Amino acid sequence: MSTRRVKDPVHGYIELDEELVERVVDTRTFQRLRHVRQLSATYLVYPGATHTRFEHSLGVYHLATTVFESLRSQSYFRDGVGEAELDDIQRTLACAALLHDVGHTPLSHVGERHLDAAALRDRLAALGLAERFERVGVAPEGDSGWEHPYPIRTAAPHELLSCVVVLERFAEPLCAMDVDPFEVCAQVLGWSLAYEAGGRWQHGVAAQLLHSPVDVDRLDYIIRDDRMTGADVLGVDTDRMLAAYTAHPDAGLALSEQALSTVGNYLEGRVSLYMWVTQHHKSVYANVLVGRLLDELAAAEDDPLFPVDGVVDGWLTDHTAMERLRRAAADPPTEAFAALYDRFRSRDFAESCWKHRLGYADVIAPETNEGVVAYSEWLVGDADRLEAVLTEALVVPSHEVWIERSYVPEYEPEELADIPLAHNGRVQPLSDHGLYGGREFDRSVPFVYVPAGHVDRAVDVLNDRYVAEVGVGVPTAGR
Repeated sequence: MSTRRVKDPVHGYIELDEELVERVVDTRTFQRLRHVRQLSATYLVYPGATHTRFEHSLGVYHLATTVFESLRSQSYFRDGVGEAELDDIQRTLACAALLHDVGHTPLSHVGERHLDAAALRDRLAALGLAERFERVGVAPEGDSGWEHPYPIRTAAPHELLSCVVVLERFAEPLCAMDVDPFEVCAQVLGWSLAYEAGGRWQHGVAAQLLHSPVDVDRLDYIIRDDRMTGADVLGVDTDRMLAAYTAHPDAGLALSEQALSTVGNYLEGRVSLYMWVTQHHKSVYANVLVGRLLDELAAAEDDPLFPVDGVVDGWLTDHTAMERLRRAAADPPTEAFAALYDRFRSRDFAESCWKHRLGYADVIAPETNEGVVAYSEWLVGDADRLEAVLTEALVVPSHEVWIERSYVPEYEPEELADIPLAHNGRVQPLSDHGLYGGREFDRSVPFVYVPAGHVDRAVDVLNDRYVAEVGVGVPTAGR
């Protein structure tokens, strides 16, 4: 079969079967991903962060097929399964890897919250995906009366929409390639219908390549985000790490001890990328700013911001979203929308009361690590009330004061503790090797944004209120 080569700035040449290009990649629906930025509005902080879901999807495909080929070379993985079945698994995995993000809305995760997850679940039920899960024993029974099977009930909205797109736009092309579109959807959600039906364990491993502590989706976007932003905080030997993937019938996908030398760098780099790119104080503001604009627009209009059919049919992109915001700004629905849009267009950002955990701990009331955690919980747990307190004290418009939690769960070091390491015939958590350390400045904190010139007053107001409500004294040092 002939192949097509695509030059990727991260992985070099990526080879795709010509049939896969014709039936999947070169379609209007998939090409839409060229116009959906991977990091939403982070390009306002890192100008190079204009890479898209399109090249990320190609990268995940490349890593998934590379790892699966490596697994196939391991005698243990081939034991008891024929080459034809492995070919079938790999072909399905290749399609799932390409299509795993095909349902992303404009502006990626910033726009995702404007999807109606309940409606998407119902649409998938009508398309038969719920029934397919139930047929293999993954049913709502035992889920305390939940209507949908667990994989559908717990999936992120963009994953649900990806499955809708797969079943409504790619079912026929996939079947023409002898690929079950329902199995592709299951893998997008991190499951395998074939494995749940009693099939060989290698089917489950394929799903884990897209959804697990060591999935290649995460590996690609970490490497890609580091490269394209220019952050340069990741020093990972990608080839060595890819060669270290292994699998076990009971434990599933794991990394061999060969990966130890590079996984430490991977984990450190991942936390650094989280701190200095994804959760850079200006990145958080940029993305929240665009999110607030979308919220204002959604509240003022009856029609959904991101209609599902716009994604399915391939016309809804970042460009259409930005044009909609531009048109709304000509006759702004609210005063807040006009002010926020002007900030967005001129990149006139509000000021953050601190930039990272070290600065945060230096100015807030508590002095101990436990106190810092308690202060954060107080800030985030009562954000609306405290925003109102600041608005009144600073005498500024309410839409100019934000308390935002600096938190992306999948990046948190604690969430990495279950990365499996295969050593001497057994699998153990990588955290047993003490690779995480205890650097407090790597912990996430909330951010407080106020108009320029109000930072010191805002900090004093919050500290005074915290002392009055909680009774913790304000430190004198470091102020």
